[in-house]
Amino acid sequence: MTTDWQYKEPLDGKQGASSSDERAKIAALFGQKGTTAAEEVDYVSAFEMEQEKAKEKPAPALPKEEVTQAVPSTITKDYKKHLADVMAQNKEDIAQIEEMHQLIDEKNKQNKKLQAISVAIDEL
Repeated sequence: MTTDWQYKEPLDGKQGASSSDERAKIAALFGQKGTTAAEEVDYVSAFEMEQEKAKEKPAPALPKEEVTQAVPSTITKDYKKHLADVMAQNKEDIAQIEEMHQLIDEKNKQNKKLQAISVAIDEL
């Protein structure tokens, strides 16, 4: 069977490789043997330079016509369509309910007439 493995032990027993070693391995995979040593990149200064460039360039202003004619998002269109469908269905339901009320009123009138006829027959 297998031996017990405890979580305190290292997985492969190897130490992590440096970034330059990793780059060399990747270059070897792609057949690029003659690569030069990679220079270290100062990401903080590169980020700050990008921020300064962004501040120097003003954002392009959209013409007023384009702003007013902006198309609503798909979600908004879909929701408006859903609301319109629900309102149309509600109107149909209300119309059916009103028809049912009219039928109920007619049946109540008919029952009153039949009850009056029944009372008249009993009096004879």
